[in-house]
Parts: sequence; structure tokens; C-alpha cells
Amino acid sequence: MKRLKGPLATALLVAVAALAFSPPALAQFRPGPLTLVARPLGSGAYWVQGDAANTGFVIGKDGVVVIDTQRSTEAARAQLAQIASVTAKPVKTVIVTHGDPDHVGGLMAYPAGSTIIAHENIRAQILATARAPDGASPVVATYRAIAAERLPNRTIGETVSTIIDGVAMTLIHVAPAHSSGDIVVFLPRQKVVFVGDLLTADEATFPIIHVGGSSEGWIRTMRAVLALKADTFVAGHGGLKTKQELRALVRQVEERRDAIKVLVYQGKTLAEINAALPEAKVSPAFLGFNETTYFELTEGYPDALPPWVSLAPADHRRRSPAVH
Repeated sequence: MKRLKGPLATALLVAVAALAFSPPALAQFRPGPLTLVARPLGSGAYWVQGDAANTGFVIGKDGVVVIDTQRSTEAARAQLAQIASVTAKPVKTVIVTHGDPDHVGGLMAYPAGSTIIAHENIRAQILATARAPDGASPVVATYRAIAAERLPNRTIGETVSTIIDGVAMTLIHVAPAHSSGDIVVFLPRQKVVFVGDLLTADEATFPIIHVGGSSEGWIRTMRAVLALKADTFVAGHGGLKTKQELRALVRQVEERRDAIKVLVYQGKTLAEINAALPEAKVSPAFLGFNETTYFELTEGYPDALPPWVSLAPADHRRRSPAVH
């Protein structure tokens, strides 16, 4: 397969993004009316399901810490209603696990003046995406609003243990994995971990790796997650997972990456690798694990880029990902 680069690749990727995040495509996540449900995890922690992505919150001493914001103002307001149904305390802090629109798109609904925590790469990604040309994607306007009024105001570059409003937590960043700026949120008292889109089991058999993330980083990050004293793991998509399920998935991914690596070192093409190692389920909106790992192994660790490379200006100095 010839790898497309430059303006043609960018134009094709813009078209793919516009299709993937248009209302009809997003409707597949909730075919009926928007109905979010907050489900208790114990000791004041909840996870919220019912729209495009799973989110969560934990009740602190004086306020609420939200973990991811839903994908739209409408969904975020529904999440705020769920929070209000279990506590009268206000939202004071928002943590975003990464910069994808279904996780940061609801930021505008949260109180002005909130502490918004993200990895430093995600702050940069929001700004880069906000600079995309008009018409590049239907979600660019969302990023522009976030950049203007809800830009993350506290960032981390590595793992940090902290106490926020009386809630002990560890914000974990090991390496670029799903994206270049993933944060895993570990609540030690509750023994709960919010892993964001490091886990997307309902969308693909293997991890979804953005440009800027890497399979090698995903494996290292998940090994760190498995080392935590936790019992419950909230996926970005697909619900709750156990440590046993995670351990099996990591082993499966390690074996798949090793198999791809053997074939790459034998000089096999991507087409030959796909024939030898078919992927059972691949999200139509993203490159498959075989493909992202192939280019990682043949072209090196990817550059850190906006969360959706197709939303960035065509003149960004970057590698263009392959297009199917």
C-alpha cells in the first residue's frame, strides 16, 4: 500500500474526520434520547455512561472532581444533572484524560473558574486544533471555544500524586500511548482507575493509537496500571474491566506487537502483515493496530501532534499518517 503524504493526505483525513464526527456517525453511540446514568463505585466515586464515552466524578470535601466532560454541552449538562442528583456540592475541578472531542467537548458547560487539569501536550493540542482553518472539521468550533474560555489551567508532564479537595489521587503519565498526552486517574481509597481511551474494547480488538501515541507506550502504561492496587478499571469506551481482563488484554497486545515486529524485521509489507495477522474488529474512524504499529516500527516514534491530525493546518511540520 502506498503511503500518502502532504496536502492530499491531509485533505483525505479531513474528509474522514468530518464523516467520523458528523451527527449521523455520533448517533451510533446513542440511537435514542440522551440518557446518562451515574453508577456508584464506592466512597463517593461514580462512573457515568450513556453517551459517546464513559466519564466519572468523585465527591470531595467541599466540591466535586469531574473526570472527562462528555462530548457536547448537551451531554455535559446531563452529566451535571447526574452529579446534582447525588450531591449539592459544586464542581470545582475537571480532569481530562486526553484531548479527544468526546472527552473534552463538554468543557464549556462546566463552571467558569474551575480548575481544569490535563497533560501539557493536551493543552497544546487544543490550541493547535483551534487554529485549524474554517471548514476543516465540524468540531473545530468546539476547540476554539475551549481554547478561548476553558483552556486547561493546570498541566502535568509526568506522574503526580496529589490531594484535590480531600480526595487522594494519582495522575499517571508514563508515555505516549492512545495519544501523546494520556492521563490515567487512580483513586487509591476507592481502588478505582479511570483509564480513558487506553481501553476502547467496544470499538476495536486492539488499542486505538492516535498519531502521537504508540503501541510501545501503551504497553508500558498498561503495565503501570496493572501494578496499581486497584480492583475496578473504567474504560473510555466499553464499561468496567477487572484486573484479570486487563492482564489478558495486555498479554494479547504484547503478543500481537511481537508478531508484527517479527514480520517487519523479515521485510514484510503492511499488506502482507494484515494478511498474516487479520484484525477482528477495527474502528472505521481510526487506523488499525497493525498499521500504527507497522509505521512505528519502520519510521520511528511518532511526533506529538493535535488529537485529530486532520484538524490541524496543512502546513504543520509533521508526518502525515497513512490513509486506507
